[in-house]
Amino acid sequence: MAPRKKITPAITPIAASEETFITPKQLAERLHVKVSTIWDWTRHRNTNPIPHYPISRKAVYYRWSEVIAWIEAQRVAA
Repeated sequence: MAPRKKITPAITPIAASEETFITPKQLAERLHVKVSTIWDWTRHRNTNPIPHYPISRKAVYYRWSEVIAWIEAQRVAA
């Protein structure tokens, strides 16, 4: 009997429409900052707030791919 071939699933990037939303607490954990810092970065009076999806006054969600793009746009040339 021939040995079985190991089948590895193809890794495909997640489309923005399929990407799950994350909460401010989850975002704070991923970025290793306090939740209050996330709220400060999200405020509209901030000149360049994090891209977010406000559902209500207290419910705000983020997409990780958009946050990464926002972080990369913050880069200062050395």
